[in-house]
Amino acid sequence: MKKCKVYLSDEGYGHIVRQRCVIAELQRVLPGSSIQVQTSVHLEAAKRMIQGVEFVDKYNNITWDKHAGGSPDTAAIELRYHNHQSKAESMIQEEASGLEFDFLLSDFVYEAFKIGKLNNIPAYGVAHFTWDWFFSKMYPPPVSTNLIKFWMSCALDAKRLYFPPFTPEEIVRFYGPKALQVPLILHRGIERKPLDESGKFKILIIDSGAGVLNDSIQSALTHVSELNDYIFYVSSRHFREQKNLRFIPETEMLADYVASMDLVIGRAGFNTISECIGMRTPMLLIGEAMNPEMTENITMLKKRHLGSFISIDTFEKGLSEYLPSFLSHEFKQISREMRSHEIEVNGAEVIVNDILSHS
Repeated sequence: MKKCKVYLSDEGYGHIVRQRCVIAELQRVLPGSSIQVQTSVHLEAAKRMIQGVEFVDKYNNITWDKHAGGSPDTAAIELRYHNHQSKAESMIQEEASGLEFDFLLSDFVYEAFKIGKLNNIPAYGVAHFTWDWFFSKMYPPPVSTNLIKFWMSCALDAKRLYFPPFTPEEIVRFYGPKALQVPLILHRGIERKPLDESGKFKILIIDSGAGVLNDSIQSALTHVSELNDYIFYVSSRHFREQKNLRFIPETEMLADYVASMDLVIGRAGFNTISECIGMRTPMLLIGEAMNPEMTENITMLKKRHLGSFISIDTFEKGLSEYLPSFLSHEFKQISREMRSHEIEVNGAEVIVNDILSHS
């Protein structure tokens, strides 16, 4: 029986969704395997999404601070990471004794890779971007050069680092000897939800798990109330009396509805992008000021004609005018590209096979 420990970063829900796929594949290939998941900030969400594992409630040192609209709060980030290396080294020392696992896995908790090396346990990383890249792309960088170098040195202690499509090329180049590029990481067996709306155009609007777009979505829904040819699906947290709205319970994964939609509108987060590409559903993405990941995602997708971009102001106040024009023109090209792309989506299977061949 294989034993694995998973270190989940405490930032957002995308990391949970991606690691859920890898864990589910491990459980499929190795039934009866023992998996321990360590996280804290979003522990309840992790418990809801990941089944059949043991949980440890412990903060893993990685998150970042945002303003109300989702853009980075550089002053708060600088304060948070002012003494970060000493905290990281304390965590490494606490975790680096008595670990009895066959391998470690993380979505880029850097300490996990150093812990693995000190225990002579192979440690593997799965990420679409790395925090050293993310913070170094802000201007001015809110974390010190020494901390970025420390993070990089920890990541180089990993046995292997797995990067899916659309990972920034400079990340893959830097970690070259450790890096393995894999397909998109999606869960198996997604089925289309049976949504009978008499042929109306179905649009899913996705917020972040932290509700970054909450106010923006409320404003947008007000402005599309007269679009009777469209049905908008949103989380039940946005409930309001409006004929062209349908509400998805907060206990359900919005990503599970992507396959049944004609269009997805949401933040340019990597999981939303992955689900849309995997389900071949066109997407309209909303960026965030000063967010390097969002900027990179939008740029690469527009180059491939797999999605388009809408400003937050247009989303909030002008969606009713924007949608008919978009659907008549750019949407058609995106739909064609979505139908014909050859991007593979079995990343979880590739990762697990590689881990088991090296552990």
